[in-house]
Amino acid sequence: MSGPNGILLIDKPAGVTSRGVDSQVSRLFAPDGHRRRGSPRFKVGHAGTLDPLATGLLLVLVGRGTRLQPFLIGLDKRYTATVRLGVATDSLDRDGEVTARVPVPSEPDGLDAALAGLRGEILQVPPLLSALKQAGRSLHRRARAGEEVAEPEPRPVTVHRLEATGVRWGVSATPDDPGPRPEDGRLYEVDLDLTCGSGTYVRSLARDLGRALGTEGHVHALRRLEVGPFAVMDAVSPEDLAAADDPGAWLRPLADGLPHTPVHTLDSRQAAAVRQGAQPEAAWFDGPVPPLFRLVDSRGELVAVGHYHAAEHAPRTAAVFAATGPVVRSDAPSRRTAED
Repeated sequence: MSGPNGILLIDKPAGVTSRGVDSQVSRLFAPDGHRRRGSPRFKVGHAGTLDPLATGLLLVLVGRGTRLQPFLIGLDKRYTATVRLGVATDSLDRDGEVTARVPVPSEPDGLDAALAGLRGEILQVPPLLSALKQAGRSLHRRARAGEEVAEPEPRPVTVHRLEATGVRWGVSATPDDPGPRPEDGRLYEVDLDLTCGSGTYVRSLARDLGRALGTEGHVHALRRLEVGPFAVMDAVSPEDLAAADDPGAWLRPLADGLPHTPVHTLDSRQAAAVRQGAQPEAAWFDGPVPPLFRLVDSRGELVAVGHYHAAEHAPRTAAVFAATGPVVRSDAPSRRTAED
C-alpha cells in the first residue's frame, strides 16, 4: 500500500466521533492519487471507539497500521469519569434524552459497597444505544429508527480497578452547567478513576452505580487516559496535528505498534522467507516462543506479528507486512517530553 503507514496517538476532543477523527487523519495523510473518485482506498481506522461525549486517547491506525487492529482492540483501558446521579437517559450519558428523574439518597453512605460490587469479573448489560448488533444492524441505529429493540443480554466484563476520587452531594449547579439535572435541581456526582478490560461500557457502570445507590445515574464526563501501554500524555490533538509542519512526525512506525509484546530480530534470509509466506521456526527464538510476538528485520521494520500455536506446538504468523522502504522515524514527538 502506497502512502504512510503507522500509528497515531490522538487526544480526541468532545463532540467529535471516532470515525470523524479517522476522516480528518485520512485527509492529512492520504496520497493525492487516493483522493480521486474511483482510486484505491487509503485505509485509516481506529482501535477502540470513543463516544462523541468522551475525550482522550484514540489509537488511529494509518495505512498498513490498520492490520494491527486485532492485536490492539482487546487491550485494557483506563478512564476518568464523572457520574451524575438522579437522572437516567436513553444513551446513559448526558447527550441522551432524559427517561427518568429519581430522588437521590440524602447521604452517599452506600458508595463504597456499591463500587465494590462493580469490581472484578461482573455481568454487564450494554447500553441500548450502542454499536452492538442485533439482526445485522447496530442497536443505536435500530432504536433511533423507532424499531422495537430487545435489551442486550448481559455479558461478562472485567473491572480491574474502580475508585472514587471525588464526591459532590447536593451542591448548587452553576447556570451554565451542561447536561440534565436531578428533580431538586442540585448536583449529586461521583468522580471515578477506573481500569477495565475490553468490552466494558463505562456508561453501563454509571447506570449500575446509580441503581446500587437506590437512584439512577449517567455519565456526565468521560476521558480515556490509557490504552494498554499507550498514554494520552503522548498524544496530539487533531487541531495541532493539522497545524504541524510535518504531521508525519507524529506517526509511530508499525514495529512500535505492539510495545507490550516481545520483539525478535530476523536476519535478511529469515525476513525474506517470512515475507514470502514461510513460517518462523522455534529455533530462531532464545527460549520458549512467546504467546504473541513481533518479528522485525535488521532495519527495525516490522516483518510480521506472530503467535504460538498451541495445537501445532510451533510459532505461526498472524499478519505479515511487506517491506515499505525507508523506516518511519521512531522518535515521534510526545507531550510527555514537552511537559516534563
